[in-house]
Amino acid sequence: MKKIFAILLLFTILLTVIPTAAIAQTTINNETEEHILNELKRARIPNAAIAIVQDDEVSYILKDSAHDTLFQIGSVSKSFTGFGILLLEDMGFLSVEDSVNQHLSWFEVLYNGDAVPHEDITIANLLHHTSGFTSNERRFPSTISLTKEEFIAQLIGVELEFYPSTAHVYGNVNYIVLGFIIEAVSGQSYDEFMTQQVLHPLGMYNTFTNAQNAYETGLVIGGYRLGFMQTRAWNPPVAAFTIPTGYIYSNITDMAHWANVQLGSTDIPSQFERVIQRSHENGYAFREDSVNPFADKYVFYAAGWAVDLQNGSVAHSGSTPGYLATVRILTYEDIAIVVLGNLNGGLGIGHRLGNLVIDALEGEPFGRVQTDMFVFMDIAFIIFVIIGFAQICMLVRIIIKVKKRLDNGEIIKVRFGKKNISWLFDPVLSIMGIIAFYVVPSIWMDTSREFIVLFAPSSLTWAGVAIWIMAVYSLFSFWVKIFVSPR
Repeated sequence: MKKIFAILLLFTILLTVIPTAAIAQTTINNETEEHILNELKRARIPNAAIAIVQDDEVSYILKDSAHDTLFQIGSVSKSFTGFGILLLEDMGFLSVEDSVNQHLSWFEVLYNGDAVPHEDITIANLLHHTSGFTSNERRFPSTISLTKEEFIAQLIGVELEFYPSTAHVYGNVNYIVLGFIIEAVSGQSYDEFMTQQVLHPLGMYNTFTNAQNAYETGLVIGGYRLGFMQTRAWNPPVAAFTIPTGYIYSNITDMAHWANVQLGSTDIPSQFERVIQRSHENGYAFREDSVNPFADKYVFYAAGWAVDLQNGSVAHSGSTPGYLATVRILTYEDIAIVVLGNLNGGLGIGHRLGNLVIDALEGEPFGRVQTDMFVFMDIAFIIFVIIGFAQICMLVRIIIKVKKRLDNGEIIKVRFGKKNISWLFDPVLSIMGIIAFYVVPSIWMDTSREFIVLFAPSSLTWAGVAIWIMAVYSLFSFWVKIFVSPR
């Protein structure tokens, strides 16, 4: 379970190694399109939009959506935030070698109980996920229910998981703080700066860094997640300060254009060309005074992109509660793939959809989008719910029987000895189940139960209720066996 949620869910964007086999076709034929649409249906994705981009030409596959339908793009948002930071550097307002504290005076962090010198944690550390922040919610503030002020208050003096520049671990906190830096340096809100300085100059008028503005268009498609073997609407609120790390809204047309910008296949200002090139570079590859935190010098995290130099890919996937996305730039083939969908994208579903399209382009046998783990979890939770419902009926039956026996004058007395020790099995097991339900997420999976509930099938919540019902039933049955004398 730890591997499922802590790695596949939160680090799936780094699993973007793409085969170098030659692309056999640049458009999708009818048979391939039908297969992809069937796979989207089988994966229970209600609405989806796919774009295949080459030489400023775009082919689309749409499932119950339109070219202007808006989706959350998840952590693909980081590619925009990274662009914003590098644009400010190109404009002369900051350097990625600046300390974070230089622009955020409140920023102070610890390592092994000692304050980290300001110069040791830089903007570059945030860009490349080498800061010491991770997505470990036990150590870093949860963004689920905090205001911006509460988040900052919890971040000040936080203990880093590793010393800056010594390792690479993906963490959403990095790009939240980069959003704060954009605001502090530009003197504008993140939304204003990105809209006025990045999106509109690029001609991306249907990409929104403000959720309210996106919804006012009437084009946002709602999010969904699996639950009781059906897809169910799922649209938890989004904190505005988390948008830089994962909650930008866009449509398939704008995202295809963004992919074309990465390919260099469309005219953009020369300044933007420089920034795009820098956003694909390994900022640590040329720093002799720093430890290279990446295990493979050909695979690294640049500025909002996971880059594989050997296989020629620049990519990022994203998942939020209710949405999935992936963007793949195949630099050796001058082709890009964009996938947007409105199903909970945990466990790398967006990444797998990207693989499906790439395999089709390469002439490989038709593949499948694996969502089996979500289905397995949903079935397991449903079984708990069924057991819980059955035990409610059994509990009512026992209560009625006990009442009749007591009404008939049967006495209450203790009757427990060594031979009855097995009676403890059910109560102990039930109590362990409750402890596991509340404690395992924070201890075993380095995250909160609240976070797990956001990304898991909706049946998880009812499974939790069922566990409590099982506990009540087993404890009451235990009490009856010990204290209520038989006839």
